[in-house]
Amino acid sequence: MVLKLAKQLIFVTALFTFLVACSSNSNESVETISSESTNQDTSSAPYPDSEERLNEEDTGNLISFGNEILPIIENACALCHTGRGPGVPHAKLDTAAEVSAYAFAIGAVVDSGYMPPWPASDLSVPFLHDASLDVDQRELIVEWAQAGAPVDVDGDTPVMPSQEVPFLVAYDQELSSPNFYDGERGQPDEYRCFIFDPQLTETKYLTGYEFIPDQTEVVHHLVGYRVTAEYREAADRKDASEDQGGWSCFGSTGLGSDEILTFWAPGTGAIQYQDGLGLEMNPGDFFVMQIHYHYDVEAPEDRSTFRTVWSTDTETQPINISTFSGPAEIPCAEWEEGPLCERDNAYLYAQAQYDGIVQADQILEACGYAPDDFADMTNGIASSTCDQPARFEGYISAVLGHQHNIGASFRMTLNPGTPAELILLDIPKWDFEWQFAYYPQEEIYVKRDDVIRLDCVWDRSLRPNNLEPSYVLWADGSNDEMCFAVIMSYQKN
Repeated sequence: MVLKLAKQLIFVTALFTFLVACSSNSNESVETISSESTNQDTSSAPYPDSEERLNEEDTGNLISFGNEILPIIENACALCHTGRGPGVPHAKLDTAAEVSAYAFAIGAVVDSGYMPPWPASDLSVPFLHDASLDVDQRELIVEWAQAGAPVDVDGDTPVMPSQEVPFLVAYDQELSSPNFYDGERGQPDEYRCFIFDPQLTETKYLTGYEFIPDQTEVVHHLVGYRVTAEYREAADRKDASEDQGGWSCFGSTGLGSDEILTFWAPGTGAIQYQDGLGLEMNPGDFFVMQIHYHYDVEAPEDRSTFRTVWSTDTETQPINISTFSGPAEIPCAEWEEGPLCERDNAYLYAQAQYDGIVQADQILEACGYAPDDFADMTNGIASSTCDQPARFEGYISAVLGHQHNIGASFRMTLNPGTPAELILLDIPKWDFEWQFAYYPQEEIYVKRDDVIRLDCVWDRSLRPNNLEPSYVLWADGSNDEMCFAVIMSYQKN
């Protein structure tokens, strides 16, 4: 609770300026097609000279904005917070003067670790385009902000991203939902699922794609799913069940079967697989896009789209999507009481919510556990570990993990406890708002009988206080939980 209040305090004092931030996830096996140069608006109000802001006696200890601060900003922040970047509505950092003007907020969110968003720790394998800051960089930013944010360059000096957001120069389709969603300012966060149908009549391979957010001020992030044709009727029923476009969803599509295809967050651009690789899709297969809307401003209805590039080459090597699950069993804390604190009652309640589809028991059995194995976790903290065979063979293209709102930490390990152990992904402080696909820098080959271990931890203090006390288990809802991972892989030749 203390951590939660501290986080809220940081957001208030930072004037809510960095609710959307910078993250670019591309892969060595994912090639960028093009990069659009951003037209910088370098106009700014007159900015005091350094001599007016600094004590000349202290100049020997000054942090140089131009040599020390600006390179950090350009590498870790500018991609989203300059030009037409998705973070501009919240904090526009086009010039040195604007960076200095936002210094208090920048110092607060950097000091807290909230920005730039890069949840993976250094225990993970090295990833491409790591946007994290090391301790020295964080301390430098904070010290500069606390010193009054002096600049030793002209205030109109433009802030230029060290990399550009890639985009598709050419594409075969631009898909959209037949119906759109229009929320209202101040409403709770909305997770909305939409059908994006490529209308496939033959087997094709998705070789490139790009999510195009329309109302960037309210589109916070996206999770894209591939869904097979047999679930189309169920998707249509859900789509027709609510007045506005799409349907309310959270943990997944709620269709009973889906495969995560992609994550999008501000700063993520187009993805194109290596030559000869593609995601196989068959006639009738379709996409479901889960869009997270955050209505802290007014915005028109959202008309986001999804651009696709296809191949019909039968020699295409398919991208393999492998999923792994661990138990999510979080008993009520010893100080909580209520009928839903009984696991059986909570399970029946979840079944009623999700058309009888609750995977908690199957996951327990697959991992060799029973509910009693978690019964003593009543101090507010619960955890699970599950080892599973990889069941695929190939080179890792991307890894990602998934929990819900009371997730505390996540780890995925290849061949744990052996000389070949590799921590594929370690997220010591889980944050549902920042879920990314991570692309290893180096080739990692996985054999079918290798072991994948998932470790998940949950903290009940993160659960909203207005909810009835309940045993939390694996299910799709926002107040349920998951311990889930995806590995995307491919074969050479």
